[in-house]
Amino acid sequence: MVFVKAAHVMNINLEFIIRNGIVILKKGINQARQFDPENPFQNYNEKNEYFNDANEICQFSLWKLGFYDLCERYYAIMLREIRKYEQENDTNFNKGMVYANLGVSQVAQGKIDEGFANILKAHMEDEPYHRTDPKSVFTNPLYLQFENNIKAFIRRHSDLYQQEETREIDEEFIEGLISYLDTDSRILFISLVEKIQRNLEILKDKDNRFTRLKILLCLRDLCLSVENALKIRNSLTGNLKTLLDTLFSTTSGRQRDPWKPIFDTEYMFTSSNNVNEFEKKLRAIFTIGDNKARRLLICSAVRNFSSHNLDVGNDYVFNNVENIFKNILSTIFFLHDSRCI
Repeated sequence: MVFVKAAHVMNINLEFIIRNGIVILKKGINQARQFDPENPFQNYNEKNEYFNDANEICQFSLWKLGFYDLCERYYAIMLREIRKYEQENDTNFNKGMVYANLGVSQVAQGKIDEGFANILKAHMEDEPYHRTDPKSVFTNPLYLQFENNIKAFIRRHSDLYQQEETREIDEEFIEGLISYLDTDSRILFISLVEKIQRNLEILKDKDNRFTRLKILLCLRDLCLSVENALKIRNSLTGNLKTLLDTLFSTTSGRQRDPWKPIFDTEYMFTSSNNVNEFEKKLRAIFTIGDNKARRLLICSAVRNFSSHNLDVGNDYVFNNVENIFKNILSTIFFLHDSRCI
């Protein structure tokens, strides 16, 4: 009975926080100027003035205590109230901060898809400022604490590239890589790595087919994100093989020997009809001596197999899944070093 009473008190306190948040929000809204994306306020921070006080109520209570699920409820209700006012009064407010904090509170709970969708919405809301002000959702301290955690995870898994290329992957390199990506590729890359990180931890706790499948699909999408970034950055079309043919042609000026001829010769190993064939070809690729060719072949093999097969019953593949991930990351590092992404 005592626990029921404690839960009841928690609910009363939450309702008190939300109720006061709505009151403060409405006060800010009634004093706010309409936001025109075609003629935004000169000062970036002005767009948030109507919401700052309501935001602080959550930040200094629920957020400070790490109640991210309750923060999500709070910001979802604030967003609902803002949209209701906009519709009833035929007006518009910049909702970048609201979307960003909603998204970050979702990411903090592991709701990666919903969270990064809202982070992208925040970025879209702030579009009018992207050309004139360096601030964006990607500089939001709440967002950065999670992106920095993902960057640290990436750096820990950069050891393969550092050893094989005798090249240090430091924070500056990773920041440069992520910042160089277009917005869609950046959000896709960060969200996929976060999913891989979480699912690798789950897999280590207890191996299971569902988590294996989640990891396989994330690795496939990570390979596809490489293709997408190459296409957008270089205004090209095609699959990874044709993109590499263009970007590393004999007239490109980029390093292509000896890895590119090896990649072309051994490309037959990237096509598999079933998981046992996939294992056999992965084993063959792992024996290839040229590091660059091996990594790019692994990336292509994973992308091709997982686009047509969802069989996750092969233990060899998943005993090597972290090594596969490191090879795909190393492919991304190499393409960034080559100024392709």
